[in-house]
Amino acid sequence: MRTREQAFSGNQFSQAMQQSKYITILNSYEMTLRSCSANKYTMTTKIISHSERWQGYGIYALYLTCFSCLLSSSMIALFSTVMLICWLASGTFKNIPGIIKENSITVFGIIFCCLLLIGVSYSPAPLIDSVGFLKKYRLLLFIPIVLSLTKGHVNVPRNVVNAFLLGYLVVLVNAYLVHFHLLEPNVMSVKRSGGGFLVIFAYLVLQRALQEKTRRVLWTGFFLVLCYDIFFILHTRTGWLISIGLALLFVVQHFPLKKQGIALALTVCLGVGVFYTSQSIQQRVQLTINNLKAYHPEEKNSRTSIGLRLDWYQDSIDLIKEKPLFGYGTGSYATVQKKLIAGTATEAASDPHNEFLLTAVQIGLVGCVFLLLFFLDPVIRSFRLLRLQEREQAFALQATVLSLVIGCFFNSWLLSMIPSHIFVLLITVFYPVRTRHEQIDAS
Repeated sequence: MRTREQAFSGNQFSQAMQQSKYITILNSYEMTLRSCSANKYTMTTKIISHSERWQGYGIYALYLTCFSCLLSSSMIALFSTVMLICWLASGTFKNIPGIIKENSITVFGIIFCCLLLIGVSYSPAPLIDSVGFLKKYRLLLFIPIVLSLTKGHVNVPRNVVNAFLLGYLVVLVNAYLVHFHLLEPNVMSVKRSGGGFLVIFAYLVLQRALQEKTRRVLWTGFFLVLCYDIFFILHTRTGWLISIGLALLFVVQHFPLKKQGIALALTVCLGVGVFYTSQSIQQRVQLTINNLKAYHPEEKNSRTSIGLRLDWYQDSIDLIKEKPLFGYGTGSYATVQKKLIAGTATEAASDPHNEFLLTAVQIGLVGCVFLLLFFLDPVIRSFRLLRLQEREQAFALQATVLSLVIGCFFNSWLLSMIPSHIFVLLITVFYPVRTRHEQIDAS
């Protein structure tokens, strides 16, 4: 009996050992599968990280481009080229079809550049001049590139503004040192003397002061420093007009209808106070009045800043009447104006200091339509952002477009390197609708 029991126990022990062996083999196999799966996951993660790494580098290059805008044109070219290389390396260019579909501003920018490209073919200007003008508008083609590179990165607008403000701060320190005779006038101080495009930064800083309660004192102090620079150091009539426009816009945006009257009255009082305390504004306003009084439109021989502009505006209108639909071609203004003013005392110019008139002369009223659509589209987008409760982004977009439009009435800002980079990049980062599920930790 005991022998049978012992034999039975031995069999059980043998079976248990075999089961244990099988379990060990299965566990080993399972661990092997998990290890392979983990390795596969790690390889996939590395591929994703490689793409994201280049995307992050591209976004940092964008920030450096913004920082450099007020400092060096060569730095702008360098960092924007680096951004383009990183954009290609990251593979985010694959998003371009979707980006164009979602953001209609890209379409208007591309069409505008295509019209300028076609305009090169029939322009009477030397080819090198036509191509030179065309290249100055290439920034419009960067809009879909920046949108695809920064897609889903919700902190990009804030960081872009920070980068611009840091660059402005460097210029501002230099400007104050020159103003208070602690430093000799230099290239940086002279280059910014007519910087009406800088006013948009005062608006953005004031917006920060309202948003960030913990840093309100800091941002308010920075705003006052910027205001002193704009109204007491700079000599920029365009900038002062933009200030009036942005002040009115700020009141409409941030005050309820019942309180807007009081806010407007306070704004007017502040404006009057600034006018009577700023020698710079008083001198420029008086100079403008004197220039207008001395201007004789029938003679067209003015040499004052206001008179020259008025002469060039009249020349532009005369040229538009001759070829209203498609204009004279890209970069043609200097060539055709020279023929128009032959035998007169009118000063020759490379552009009429008005973006709308310059566009109409080059690519006609057709080009003007797409330029207006390029300005109107972000305004329409801002109302969509308001419906999505993105108030700060919508308000910043409206302020940026308003500043650019006012500036383009008195200067060719899309043609100029610094203002074109500032406004096109700001519009680009304020424009997209960034849904919550797309949020990614910003670079």
